[in-house]
Amino acid sequence: MNKKQYAVRCALYLLGVIVLALGIVLNTKTQLGVSPIISIPNNIAVIWNWNLGAVTFLFYTLCVGMEFLLAYKKCSVFTLLQIPMSLVTSCFINFFNQRLNFDTSTYTMRFLVLAAAIVITGIGAATMVNMQMIPNPADALANVIGQKIHRDMGFGKNVFDISCFTISCIIGLLFVHRIVGIGAGTVIAVILTGRVIALFNRLFKKNMQRAAGIAVS
Repeated sequence: MNKKQYAVRCALYLLGVIVLALGIVLNTKTQLGVSPIISIPNNIAVIWNWNLGAVTFLFYTLCVGMEFLLAYKKCSVFTLLQIPMSLVTSCFINFFNQRLNFDTSTYTMRFLVLAAAIVITGIGAATMVNMQMIPNPADALANVIGQKIHRDMGFGKNVFDISCFTISCIIGLLFVHRIVGIGAGTVIAVILTGRVIALFNRLFKKNMQRAAGIAVS
């Protein structure tokens, strides 16, 4: 890998971080239910009035722990770098959350924002993982899940999202006796985000990795 390829790799990786954070926040603005990837920290933040970015960081740290449990033989000290990297992602989430506001008074606008959020989230997640640097912990865990069941990351993402969706519902029902932050948008994101990742990888993964000097399998 030459310097130009490494620069491309770093640039694409940073772009993936920013795009993922943007997609996550866009989903919270739809009033149709938050993205599954942030549904658990969102519920905790709403119920106990905690900072969303801080709770997201704690959730990502838990995801790193789950990676070690599921694939400890493939994990290393390098895997732990996901923790400080997740802090960067959480900061971008707070940044976009404080600055982005949309008029989602109509269902047309809500679903347009939702569509953008799903596509952007999928692209950001796939880009980070494809650069093989430090993945977002939630997406790295989804990738591990896919490998453990001998499927691709897109399918692993579907499994991870459904798990988050279920746990979020349980948290809401247990502590405030209602479902918090879960709606039609969450269900749609559960179904489609993994498919966006799979399609994006099918179309662009090899070319992205070649441009970044990464060996294509």
